[in-house]
Amino acid sequence: MEDSAAERDLLVLAKTVAADAFPVERPAVIGVDRETGRLERLSPFPWKGTDTDPPILRWSWIHVRTAPADRDPRPESRNVNGEVVPTAYVDPKDGWRLRWPFVRPHLRGSLESLAALARDGAATAGFIRPAIHESDILQLPLRLRFTCDSDDCIGPHELPVLDWELHEMARSSRERHGSQWATKFRETWGRPLFEKYDVHILVSAYAQSPTKFHVAGLFYPPRTPEDAHEHMHHVAHREHARGEPAAP
Repeated sequence: MEDSAAERDLLVLAKTVAADAFPVERPAVIGVDRETGRLERLSPFPWKGTDTDPPILRWSWIHVRTAPADRDPRPESRNVNGEVVPTAYVDPKDGWRLRWPFVRPHLRGSLESLAALARDGAATAGFIRPAIHESDILQLPLRLRFTCDSDDCIGPHELPVLDWELHEMARSSRERHGSQWATKFRETWGRPLFEKYDVHILVSAYAQSPTKFHVAGLFYPPRTPEDAHEHMHHVAHREHARGEPAAP
């Protein structure tokens, strides 16, 4: 039996915003536990204003004390107790070579296969690879339409987006481009993203409805490894992004 409370190190893969309409979802962080390699969902995660409190970057390690989730039937869910301490960061260099090992064990063939696991209570979160030319983002409210890159997919699927990063980028686009924001936003986060990058979608079930899913985050390494100049740009962008939307 798991301890009632435990200290752990978690690699942050996604930060998700709350959903007020049914099925309701509380803000959360989804990541990989260092000791077990399992996906874990920390919910509700402490938010203040428009970001977590304290703000943390995706792909950062955090040290946190957790306890079994109350009133949450999803096997990956845990509650947060006390302070959240960022301790390190996993760099995107060499085509995200250091990041892939934390994603690969949690790949699912399709949303249909993950839904089957959710119905059995085995898993309610995982990564799905979408078909490149059958994926796009829709606005107001944010939704992702995709077909799984799998023969057993009966899509297309259209899922609500609760990914904090995408919501922040949409807000930034509205502030910067006004009435043209949707066009500019889709130029970066719509179909061109799926064509340029090796996109995988992190999907998660709702606590109130464990067989209904939302988009919790995106994993988008380059299709070819980045060169030294691109890597320096990534590092500079990450430093600039502290306290702002997280770098890829």
